[in-house]
Amino acid sequence: MSVFFHSSGSDINIEVELRHLSAVVLSFGLLCVLQGILNISLRLALNEPTDGGETEEESCPQGWMMFGSSCYYISSQRRSWDDSRQDCVQRDADLVIIDSREEQAFLTGFTMATWVGMTDREEEGTWVWVDGTPVNKDGLQWALGQPDSAFGGEDCGDLRTMIDFIGLNDFNCSARNQWICEKTLWPLTSWCFPRV
Repeated sequence: MSVFFHSSGSDINIEVELRHLSAVVLSFGLLCVLQGILNISLRLALNEPTDGGETEEESCPQGWMMFGSSCYYISSQRRSWDDSRQDCVQRDADLVIIDSREEQAFLTGFTMATWVGMTDREEEGTWVWVDGTPVNKDGLQWALGQPDSAFGGEDCGDLRTMIDFIGLNDFNCSARNQWICEKTLWPLTSWCFPRV
C-alpha cells in the first residue's frame, strides 16, 4: 500500500521511508539477539575448568560466576544501593568495581538495571568506586546522556541493559535494584597466570 501526500506541488512517497525504517528496526533486533548469543557463549567459555585443574581455593562459591580473577554474584532481589552493598559485605565481597570494557561487557545483560560499586556522594560529578579509586569515565561505556544527576539526587551507579539505554547510569541511591557483588580469587586462577 502506498501513501502519498501532496505538499507544495510535490509528492512524497512515505512507503520508501517505511521500508528503510523497517529494515533498520529488523537489523537492530538481529544485533540484540546476536549480542545475547555472544554474551552467553562468552560466559560459558569463561566458566569452563582449565586443563591444569583448579584447586578448591581457586573456584567461585556455588551460585557465583567467574571472569578473570574475580567471582560475581548476581542478586535476584531488589534493594537500595546501601542495602545491596551491605549484602555483598556479608558475603565477604563488595559491590562490583568495573575495571575494563571487557568486564563491563561480561556483566551486561543479566538484568535491566543492577547496582554497581560507584558513587559521587562525596563530591557531585566525581565518581569513585567503593575502594576509593576514580571511575575511568572515558574507559567505560555510559548510557546515552549519563551521568546527568537528574532530579537532583542520583548519586549511585547502576548498569543498564535496555534496548535504547545500555551502559553505566547514575540513579537515586534509595531506588530498589538488583545488584552485583564481586570478590577476588586468591591465589589468582591458573588461566590468567599460567603455572610454571
